[in-house]
Parts: sequence; structure tokens; C-alpha cells
Amino acid sequence: MKLKELAEKIGARVVQYGKSAGIEIKRVYAGDKMSDLLSEATEETLLVTNLANTQLVRVAELMDVPGICLLNDVVPGPELVRSSIEHGTAIIVSKSGMFETCGCMYQCLYGGGNSGS
Repeated sequence: MKLKELAEKIGARVVQYGKSAGIEIKRVYAGDKMSDLLSEATEETLLVTNLANTQLVRVAELMDVPGICLLNDVVPGPELVRSSIEHGTAIIVSKSGMFETCGCMYQCLYGGGNSGS
């Protein structure tokens, strides 16, 4: 499923798509430890996290991750947004927490359902 379509289906707010709106998302990885995000990141992985710092974009850049989904309707800081624009990394924000967001994504990617949060 394309990143733009997934964001729409889960009701995420788009901060910026960069070059990633049309990227196919085949895998989602959720975590709050930078080392875990780094070890699980791939060019087809959307990272889902409560972390909202500029190091996230570094991970995305190093591993060619197309996008980051922040949780709980957080407003990313200007440094994170600026860095994501520079590197072409999408940032979307779910209004829900990790459990609900990942459940909706699972349904969209594997269950065929349309579970908006």
C-alpha cells in the first residue's frame, strides 16, 4: 500500500510527504528505542514511534526509510520538520497511541479492512 493511502486510511495528519507519498509500504515497525528502530529499518518500512527528535530523520536517511509516523497527535518540532524536508522523509502524525495506530495499520495492510482512528 502506498504511504499516502495508508496515512489517509488511518486518519493521520500529514506534516510532509517529501519524496515518499508514492512509496510502497510493506512493513511497519513500532518502537521507542533508537537502536531498535535502526536495526529494523528498511526502504519499505514505516517507522512508528513516540520519539520526536531529529535523530529519527538520521535513522531514516541512513536506512532509506520512506517515512515516520508519530503518535498521540504530537506536533513535531521545527528541527525535525526541517530535517525531514531536507532528506525527503515523510512525517505523518496519528491522533492515537501506539496500540491503536498499529492495529489500524495492520488492518489496512493485511486485513483488508478500513479502520480509521
